[in-house]
Amino acid sequence: MAVALLFTPASMSVEQYDRVTKLLKASGSDAPPGRRFHACFGPAGHLTVFEVWDSVDELETFGATVLPLLANEQVAMAPAEPLEIHGLIEEGDASALRKTIVALREQAFFRRPVDKLREKIHKARKSSDREPERSHGHEVKDDRAR
Repeated sequence: MAVALLFTPASMSVEQYDRVTKLLKASGSDAPPGRRFHACFGPAGHLTVFEVWDSVDELETFGATVLPLLANEQVAMAPAEPLEIHGLIEEGDASALRKTIVALREQAFFRRPVDKLREKIHKARKSSDREPERSHGHEVKDDRAR
C-alpha cells in the first residue's frame, strides 16, 4: 500500500537540508528502495518535506539511515502519520523510469539465478500437470499417486 507523508520539522534551513542530502548521496543512500517521490519546499528557514513511499516498512528502513543525520544537524523531526494513497498518477520521468524498471525485471535482469530456476521448475510442473504423457502418439496412463 503506497503512503504519503508530510514532514514539518520545527525548523530546517536550506543549508541543513543540503548537508543531509550530500551525506546521503555520499553514502549511496540518496535513492532508497520504495521511495517514489520526494519534494522539499517552503521558506528558506522553515522547509517542509513531502514524500510518497511504496510501504511504511521501506520508509522505516530508510528512517534508520536519515534520522541520525537529521539529529546531527539538530533538525527536530516530528513523526509524520502515513496516509494511504487511494490514487497516484505518475507522469513524465517518474513514469518512464518505473516502466523501465518493470521491463528490466521481466527480462530477469534483476533476478537471482535461483529465482530463475524456481520459476522454470514451476512452469515445468504446471505444464506437466495440464498435458497427459504421450509415447509414440499414444496416451500413457500415469498410475502414480498425486
